[in-house]
Order: sequence, then C-alpha cells, then structure tokens
Amino acid sequence: MGKREKRLKKQEESLLKRAEEHRIKAETEKGRLDTTRDYWLAEAEEYEQQAKERRELRLRKEKEKR
Repeated sequence: MGKREKRLKKQEESLLKRAEEHRIKAETEKGRLDTTRDYWLAEAEEYEQQAKERRELRLRKEKEKR
C-alpha cells in the first residue's frame, strides 16, 4: 500500500470517527442557536459522504494497480 492509499484510509477512518461523534452530540446535547440537532446530523452525514468518497477513490486506486 502506497503513501496515498494509507493517507486516504486514515482520512476515511477519521471522518467516520468524527461522524460518530457528531451523531452522539445530536442525541445528547441540547441545541443552541447555531448547533441544533439537525446541524449535528447534517454534519455527520457530510462526513460520512466524504468518507465514502475517500473509500471509493482508494478502491479505484487499488484496482488500477492490479
């Protein structure tokens, strides 16, 4: 696995971790003016989408190597 694949894998893992943290915040924290429950859920979905893009890119690069 090359440097780029390692970096993409690490980014994917950290984005998924951050999305999980945001989902927990959506369940536990009371909303404020700028950080409502919907805000936390939207942020989590955005991070999950970015992680999905990283995964697809990493898998595409692995297929090109073969």
